[in-house]
Amino acid sequence: MPLMLIVFASVVIGWSGDWPVPRTILFALMLTFLVGPIAWRIHTGTQQITHAAEDPGEALRHRLIQVNTAFAEAARLMDDLRRDLEAQQAAREALISQTEEQQRLLAIDQEQAEKIRLILVGETKATIRAERRQQWMFFGLGVAVSIPIGVMINILVP
Repeated sequence: MPLMLIVFASVVIGWSGDWPVPRTILFALMLTFLVGPIAWRIHTGTQQITHAAEDPGEALRHRLIQVNTAFAEAARLMDDLRRDLEAQQAAREALISQTEEQQRLLAIDQEQAEKIRLILVGETKATIRAERRQQWMFFGLGVAVSIPIGVMINILVP
């Protein structure tokens, strides 16, 4: 790969006489493409050496600590979820009992409303009958009083 870059750069530099790009920019590009991959390989190689130099037992211990921490966190989250679920279940049961109580009260209220309506209708009918009787009584008294008064007037007035 680096050999191809050198050949490519020399061809471009030799050909750049017609190209308006200065030779220094081409040289910088060639160095970037040549030195960049080499620097990247050196960097990854040092990381691999660092990881290889690490004690496998220490790496395993570190991973076990991470696994234990993850399990402890999962257990804590499961406990939180269980408590939240229990609280929601209790709230749901309270709402269900309130709903049942409201339905029972509604049924009682409907029964009482029907009884009150029947009482009011019965009282209204009784009131109407009493008023009719009173009207007939006043009519009868009027007739009973007016006839003797009319007879007396006819007798007294010649």
